[in-house]
Amino acid sequence: MQASHHHQDQAFRDRSTLIRLLEHLENAINDISGIPSPAALDDNRIRFNSVAMEMTQVQECARNLSDGFRDTMPNLPWKELRALRNVIVHDSDEIDVESLYDTVTRDAPRLVAQLRPLVDAIDD
Repeated sequence: MQASHHHQDQAFRDRSTLIRLLEHLENAINDISGIPSPAALDDNRIRFNSVAMEMTQVQECARNLSDGFRDTMPNLPWKELRALRNVIVHDSDEIDVESLYDTVTRDAPRLVAQLRPLVDAIDD
């Protein structure tokens, strides 16, 4: 009985983590909307910090999902999501505004489109 209970707890954690991951992605996209370029994002410290923090949270959520859960959705870029911080933050611990901007404006909307139906199915 205990193993089954643990399994249900893990499934619940994975589902709630996926919901949070999607929320952070959507927040990042909303926070970057209306910002026309990486330079404009760099000039807007509050928006820049918000987008960077949301994407850091996306990476944390991706890392916290169980391997079993990620394996059920092999078409999603889990490795890239887990490595997101390495893409955005470079050797000098500076956030690369170009990478951040490109990731949020190009990759995040595609990921949201893939994740939204999964999260909607959880809510049902």
